[in-house]
Amino acid sequence: MFLADLPIYKKLTRQRSITFAKYLAPLISDGSHILDFGCGNMYTARQLLHLKPNLKITGLDIIRDQNLSNDILSDKRLSFQLSSTNIIQSPDDYYDGAIALATLHHTPDPEFFLSELKRVVRPGGFIILVEEMAVNFFDKLYICTEDWLLNKMKEGVPVPLNFRYHHQYKQEFKNQGLVIVFQGSVRPFPTMMHHYVYKLVKQ
Repeated sequence: MFLADLPIYKKLTRQRSITFAKYLAPLISDGSHILDFGCGNMYTARQLLHLKPNLKITGLDIIRDQNLSNDILSDKRLSFQLSSTNIIQSPDDYYDGAIALATLHHTPDPEFFLSELKRVVRPGGFIILVEEMAVNFFDKLYICTEDWLLNKMKEGVPVPLNFRYHHQYKQEFKNQGLVIVFQGSVRPFPTMMHHYVYKLVKQ
């Protein structure tokens, strides 16, 4: 049994998702079609629907999370796609927006996948990036250790841990021509880890 199977884990994860959803909902227009990149159990997506009931959210991940239940996917506003390639299999300019919630550091190339999110979002659309970004070497060491331990609680989750420094992401936004329209941070319970939050617009 993995710790993620335990009721207390599910309860704490739902609480974390509520925190994220309440923080992100004001950044999203109701009625948007959103890509939830690295969606995991889709708890946050479900919470967003409570706050923005006209959203349509497509979850994408390389595995189906053990806690992504059929009950969650019975909501017709939610859908799930299993990704088996190193690109996002969606047409250009397809979504109104995309969310990458503590996900990019689990990809083999965060800069490339940021460009993929940009590709599949329409002009004028947005990317909401929620990511633990290190500010120094010791900070990076700490968040790598914490994230590795948390993800080992779940079945089959790869943990490449390609964290980037905060200044590296800021430069990458410029390199890709993404405009920052919001910058903030959130510390979800129970880990209270600092997550930078950026809303980026594709021109």
